[in-house]
Amino acid sequence: MINLPVDEAYAFDYLSILKIKSDVNAQNPALNDAYEGCLTALRAQLGASVEAILVSPEYLDLLQSNRLTFDAVDRARNGDSITAKEVDDCNMERFRCKMALQQRFFHGGLVETKLSK
Repeated sequence: MINLPVDEAYAFDYLSILKIKSDVNAQNPALNDAYEGCLTALRAQLGASVEAILVSPEYLDLLQSNRLTFDAVDRARNGDSITAKEVDDCNMERFRCKMALQQRFFHGGLVETKLSK
């Protein structure tokens, strides 16, 4: 297992992705185990603040934006009608949600940056 230093919002973004995958593939217990392992690691590092973050509007928005992104990518994968712009819009909203979570709960900005034209 590799531990990578990432900003806190990135870690919660990853947690939310694991949650979605676990929900979508409930028959695969390994996905729930991955979610629970990530959650345990976050609690070990951040303590009780994790619970406040998980019920915050910022995290719930991040979770929803990841659901929309997951659905958009799935539609593209299945050949359903969706444009690259629509997928990109979902991903940009996800980025905005990560920024909002980082700004509310943690000091410092995101490590991730997005290029604009």
